[in-house]
Amino acid sequence: MMRRHPNRSPRPAARGFALVEAVITMLVLAVGLLAMAATFLKLSRSEDVARQRSEATRLAVDQVEAMRAYTQIAAGAGAVSWNGLASGEDRIATNGEFTRRWTFSGTSADTMRTLQVDVSWTDRSNEVQTVSMATVISRTDPVDSGVLGFPLPANTTLKRPKNRNLNIPVPASDLGNGESAFRLPNTSFAVVFSNESGYVVKSCNLSSGVTTITLADLRDCSDATAYILAGYISLHSMSSFPTGLAIHTGGINGESGMTCSVSNAVDQTTGAAISGYKYYLCVVSMPSSGAAWSGSIKLAGSGLHAGSDLLVCRFQYPAANGIGANQRNVQPYSQVAESLDSQNYVITDNASCPTVNSLATTPHQACNGSNTNRSDDCPSS
Repeated sequence: MMRRHPNRSPRPAARGFALVEAVITMLVLAVGLLAMAATFLKLSRSEDVARQRSEATRLAVDQVEAMRAYTQIAAGAGAVSWNGLASGEDRIATNGEFTRRWTFSGTSADTMRTLQVDVSWTDRSNEVQTVSMATVISRTDPVDSGVLGFPLPANTTLKRPKNRNLNIPVPASDLGNGESAFRLPNTSFAVVFSNESGYVVKSCNLSSGVTTITLADLRDCSDATAYILAGYISLHSMSSFPTGLAIHTGGINGESGMTCSVSNAVDQTTGAAISGYKYYLCVVSMPSSGAAWSGSIKLAGSGLHAGSDLLVCRFQYPAANGIGANQRNVQPYSQVAESLDSQNYVITDNASCPTVNSLATTPHQACNGSNTNRSDDCPSS
């Protein structure tokens, strides 16, 4: 029997097998390292793109807010204005080289315009990336922003500074129970409003001499369902109002009664009369809750009926989203089931209706000798 010598080396085949194992291990390790390197590179690129996308979004938001931050409607030197808003482009370098473009639809005459902002850049993989943002900017005069700061009653009609419905006359006295009372000028008759809806809920008699109305001053109250129709009457190219100025309601139907008053317009802060302005208010009583009325009202009085040649023109406001024809003072009114404020008129001795503060007025009554129907169109009372 032959014996293996204890110091004899392994056979050549065994040494070759161990070398193959080492090569395979190195190959597996190399592939793993390459995969890890690729993953790290991908993660790094994704992180870079995410950082740049966040910056691009910030730049887009900044541009939108800059467009919203106009301080006036009319264009002016050094001012950001609605009329000055225009499409444009700029380039910004922060954590990348960004190109920002903004595009407006329509013109400055529109009440709303669409704004599109696109921010693009080229990432380190030489691929173009883009962030886009679209919004709508409305034409709202910044001087009205104080009014917009007051809360809404049950998310409905905008409130005035006294924290009640817009259609309640400012001089009305808050009764402290969610209602306000208002005396119709030159009468002993008062109406009580719901601060929430702006509708008339009661009619009452009022003690004489009362200026600030309290619950104790109201007598013989009865429940009522009524709307308010109110506005201002102004003068153009005239120094005084025609005599006997009143509101004629003969052209209204669907209501169960209508009581109107005309008085001097007053400064709500000082109580002083405002020259050249009258304020009218009509209480339109309805037969039931939710009922509607239709028709037209006319200004009346002896000075319109048979006085100098005059025109009565109304402010018929431009069409806008969310504003109905009745609210715009389009007449005849049709199916009115709400209170209406700012239904304004101007009286002029010109031959045509004037433009007042860039707003054209619409002919309403021709109170002149050339109108053969003057007596009906311009009633005496």
